[in-house]
Amino acid sequence: MGASNFPHPSTRFSQIIMKMNLTSISVGRFHQRQTGMALLVVLWTVSLLVLLVITLSNTVQVEVKTATYRKEAAQAYALANGGVEAAIFEIAYPPAEDQKRSPLWTWQKGQRDGVVPFKGGRARLQLVNEAGKLDLDHVPADQLERLFESQGLNPARAQDLADAIVDWRSPPKNDVQELEVSPGGERAHHALFESLEETLRVPGMSRGILYGSAEVDPMGNVRQRLGIERDLTVRSGLAQLNINYASEVALGSVPGMDADFANAIVLERRGEPFKTVGEVNDRIARSLPDEALPYLTTAEVNIFTIVSTGELDGSSVRRTVEAVVQFAPEGALRYRILSWHDDEWND
Repeated sequence: MGASNFPHPSTRFSQIIMKMNLTSISVGRFHQRQTGMALLVVLWTVSLLVLLVITLSNTVQVEVKTATYRKEAAQAYALANGGVEAAIFEIAYPPAEDQKRSPLWTWQKGQRDGVVPFKGGRARLQLVNEAGKLDLDHVPADQLERLFESQGLNPARAQDLADAIVDWRSPPKNDVQELEVSPGGERAHHALFESLEETLRVPGMSRGILYGSAEVDPMGNVRQRLGIERDLTVRSGLAQLNINYASEVALGSVPGMDADFANAIVLERRGEPFKTVGEVNDRIARSLPDEALPYLTTAEVNIFTIVSTGELDGSSVRRTVEAVVQFAPEGALRYRILSWHDDEWND
């Protein structure tokens, strides 16, 4: 009989064993791949959960800070309002001469600055009688020029703008001037100013000059330039400037008054307001120039601008309120609020 075509039993057994080993290896590799993928999915899931927790935590922190900010802003606003009310009451109902003043109230008639303390904070006040501002309808042209120059205008432009304001408020000299149109296309009103905003129609005036502007220096710092609005009014009816309430800038607009003299007046009046203009010579080492005397007074009018800033203890949040109030010396209605402005939140 010829040789068998079947392999030897031992050989076949070896082949079976090898196939089993190969199968085991394949199964092991498959399980390893499954385990690796499962681990990768777990890692991704954990990462997403961590990211979600971080995002949620940041959101909660932002919400908490926002809620805290709003709460402190509301409290600061209440303090600012309280400061205005305290100032109105003090001016409308002044204490009698023999009445003892509250030791907590730091303001007295004739002073520009004051502080009203409250539980948990305070209101810092700036009380400016309208006589402490330059009245657009009465201020002389040379004083306007000096005010404009203090805001950075060159002398020629300052003179042109001052002349344009005087021309705007003055009656026309003849029929030709009444119909004359400025280079900017605006016809002079030839009547007294009714508001500060009306000056924006005067040739040469800009919002930057009136309200101020912000500039960014090469270092990236923002520098704010204040406008002349805070030193102007149309409500005093005076050509003179109250020496107790005028700002340092407004005092600097007086002919013959330099920056050092204006600063000395501001520092001296903080302790005690001047009762007369002549008293300046007795209390300050320097004497007022003769040319400055016609421009100054201690007379007041019955309208005040009250600026109150609420400050909360332990907080950088501030709220500011500005009210223009007209007072009556007697009668049931002792005061009337002419305008009210809520400032933006600032920290």
